[in-house]
Amino acid sequence: MNTKILEYIIAIAQEHSVSKAAERFYLTQPVLSRHLKKIEEQLDVPLFIRQKDGMVLTEAGRIYINSAQNILHLESELEGDLRTLLDTEKNNLRVYVDYPYIKQLSDQILPGFLQKYPNVQIRFICAGTEEVQVSLASGENGIGILTARSRRFTGLEYITLHTQKMVVVKTDNPENAETIFMQPSGTSLREAEDRWLAQEGAAFSTVLEVQSFQAGLEGVLSGQGCACVPQSMAKENGLPLLERISPLPLQASVVYPKDMVFRPAARALLQEILRISEEWFNGTYFHS
Repeated sequence: MNTKILEYIIAIAQEHSVSKAAERFYLTQPVLSRHLKKIEEQLDVPLFIRQKDGMVLTEAGRIYINSAQNILHLESELEGDLRTLLDTEKNNLRVYVDYPYIKQLSDQILPGFLQKYPNVQIRFICAGTEEVQVSLASGENGIGILTARSRRFTGLEYITLHTQKMVVVKTDNPENAETIFMQPSGTSLREAEDRWLAQEGAAFSTVLEVQSFQAGLEGVLSGQGCACVPQSMAKENGLPLLERISPLPLQASVVYPKDMVFRPAARALLQEILRISEEWFNGTYFHS
C-alpha cells in the first residue's frame, strides 16, 4: 500500500478542502483530485460529500480515515523499531570464543578498545567450535575464534592464526599418575582432548576440569595429577611429557561470515583480535 495516499486523504479531511490539502504536499488541485477519485473508485464508495462549506466525510470516509491513521501509526512504530534494531546491531559486537581463553581475551581487548569506541558493546559468547560455525553460517553477525580443528563451512571466511601442539605433561607424584586436568566438558577443546586421548589409547581414572591451561599446569606442579597443556607451556616450565601420547596439532583460526559488513568498530575489533591472538598462540598468552 502507498501510505502517501493515506496522508493525502487525511489532509483533505483535516482541511475540508482538496486545494488546501494539495498545498501541503506541493501538489496541484487536479492531481490530488485524481488521487481521491481513484481511491473512491477502488473502494466503490464516496469518502466525502462536497458541500458549500467544504469537504465533509461520509460514514465510509470516517472509517477510512480511522484505519488510515492506525496504519500510519503502525508504520511509524515499525520504522522506529527497525531504526532501534539497526542502531543496536551497529553498537553491539559478538565475539565467540572457547574456554580457556575467554577471560584472558576479554581482559586484553576490552580496556583499550572501549576507550576508543565507548558507545560499542562487546558481547563475549562462550561456545564450542561447531556451535560457533553453525551460528555464524546461519546468519549471526560476529567474529569467532576457533581453537580446535574442525570441518569448514562454505559461507565463512577463515584466517589461520597459529598451529600449536597439545601435549600431556606428567606429574612426579605416582599416587596421582592416573589423574588428569582437562578443559570443561562441552567445549571444543575438551572434545578435541577426548578424541585425542581415545585415539592414543590413553585412559585416566580421574578427570579434573579446569578453566585454563594455567590451572592445569599448577595442578601438575603441585603433584595433583597430569594435564593437557600447550607444548610451549610444557617446554617453558621444563615439564616431562607422557611419551606414550603423541602431541595433538591444534590449529587456531579467526572466522566470520563472508558477507559480513565490517563497520569501523568491527574492523578495529578484528584487527585487535588478530594482534592479541598472535601473542596468544605463539605461547606468550597462555599464562595470563
